[in-house]
Amino acid sequence: MGTPLEHMEQQLGWERRNSRPNVHSHPFTNLQAYEHNHMKQRYATSLVLVTSCLSAMAQPTLGAGAVTPIPGEQVTFVVSEYSAPGSGGPSQIWDFASLPSVGTNTVSYVSLAQTGLGGTFPNATVAQDETGGDYIFFRGSATGFEEDGFAVGGFTGTCSDRLTYVSYPLNYNNNFTDNSTCSVTDGTTTWARTSSITGNADGWGTVVLPWGSVSNVLRVHFLKNMVDNQYNPASVYDNDTYGWYKPGVHAPILSVDRTTVSIFGFSFADSSATYADASAIGLEEAARHDIGVDLMPNPAIDQVEVIYGLGSGHALNIDVLDLTGKVVRTVARRTFGAGVQRESLDIIGLPAGAYLVRVTDDTGATGMKRLVKL
Repeated sequence: MGTPLEHMEQQLGWERRNSRPNVHSHPFTNLQAYEHNHMKQRYATSLVLVTSCLSAMAQPTLGAGAVTPIPGEQVTFVVSEYSAPGSGGPSQIWDFASLPSVGTNTVSYVSLAQTGLGGTFPNATVAQDETGGDYIFFRGSATGFEEDGFAVGGFTGTCSDRLTYVSYPLNYNNNFTDNSTCSVTDGTTTWARTSSITGNADGWGTVVLPWGSVSNVLRVHFLKNMVDNQYNPASVYDNDTYGWYKPGVHAPILSVDRTTVSIFGFSFADSSATYADASAIGLEEAARHDIGVDLMPNPAIDQVEVIYGLGSGHALNIDVLDLTGKVVRTVARRTFGAGVQRESLDIIGLPAGAYLVRVTDDTGATGMKRLVKL
């Protein structure tokens, strides 16, 4: 294996060659990715934490299921140079229009059954496919989105106390904290990994990206620490990340990240920015429409809950359209009171396939979300 200094030199060389094109897209997982690179210098983790939840023309809210990935989703992120996150607060305009592109990173999510590792991670609800039989596992619930473990590069990590990446619901000026303990093994040796995270929703407004502007986004400031006890002294990873989330979009619109790592007593740092390509699932709809919309569950069999944000006293229609644009279901209602609204939608009898759910209010504001009918 070589001396600790030789190992450190190899690690630093690998980071210089690969950190730019492989910077991890999701703000909560850079530390874990660094550790995986440290254990096996061959893959890059891009945990996408996805978003959603709902508010229109007002402060966004991350509600139940908001950032939980859905099996079958695939999102491409543009990797860029680090840029200062700017100020927090309400009604902000964050201008990142000049971010350069230095690479891309595509993230795919699969069902637990597709991984063949359900016995090892029975509580997971979705897995990020790292290719080559490698996966990172997550659990989504009504109260939060959590990391459930990983099987990557010959290393397996299972967590007795999962780390909450986002606690639901999350509004402007809300915050959360969590800690986790995991057991990691390479098949021969087993060691402990502990993590802690704090998240603070410190701003909302409009973010300007190289491909356009996205309004009604919530910014969350994350601080994460991870201590891995494979070696003595332990490896320590600290991550300081800002992430921007658009209601109805299952991916961070933008994240800027600074990471410091200490291995064998040597320290180094890296920084980067990543933003979702305009083709990201749900992003095109959210960028061009005013009402954030989410669907649970999605895919769905006979019933789907439409979650959206609306101002008080607005009449609205909820339409289901097939891919030709034909309206195949309609619900009309009047909503009283501002904030997150929920409507149960009957889709029994619709043929299996892809649809669009459209919410339109009496001011002309609209929102759309893709629905898969099983």
